[in-house]
Amino acid sequence: MPEKDNNIMDKIAESNKSVVTGIDEKDIEHWITISILGSEYKVPAGLTIMQAMEFAGYRFVRSCGCRAGFCGACTTVYRIVGDYRLKTAMACQTRVEQGMYLTQIPFTPAERANYDIDKLSPGIEPFLTLYPEILRCLGCNSCTKACPQDIDVMEYIAAGKRGDVALMAELSFDCIQWGLCAMRCPAELAQYN
Repeated sequence: MPEKDNNIMDKIAESNKSVVTGIDEKDIEHWITISILGSEYKVPAGLTIMQAMEFAGYRFVRSCGCRAGFCGACTTVYRIVGDYRLKTAMACQTRVEQGMYLTQIPFTPAERANYDIDKLSPGIEPFLTLYPEILRCLGCNSCTKACPQDIDVMEYIAAGKRGDVALMAELSFDCIQWGLCAMRCPAELAQYN
């Protein structure tokens, strides 16, 4: 990185200290404007979405979880002014951007089948008995596009439709069940179950 860019990054990192150390706002040099649930706020550049929300005065009593990118409690949906695309992210890991318009998403309820794994035989029949809705999958890939973990959700659903439960389990292993796939699915599947 050129010397000039390093100085800017150092200044942005320095401005981030305000949330943690209580540095005086007059000392913050780089500010951006974001919208949280319809209200605009001026926050220091370089903060995560969660830090920016706290800087703006939001107090997290839920939807904050581990703050390390593992639990999925801080599921966030946002748009950038001038961009039509709806984006998803983890609020604890994603840095705010100028013109970001965001909201957090609560838990996405879904029914989970109850079964005794020791009483199931491998194959598609028991799977379709427990989760027949999987056959409604349109193959549109909205689920994969919504996943902040970059899990190929559509591919593991396709594996399930073929009866390849082992591949489905392998491809979905890292899923922490945020539910964004279900929220974006036009067939209203709960892929994470």
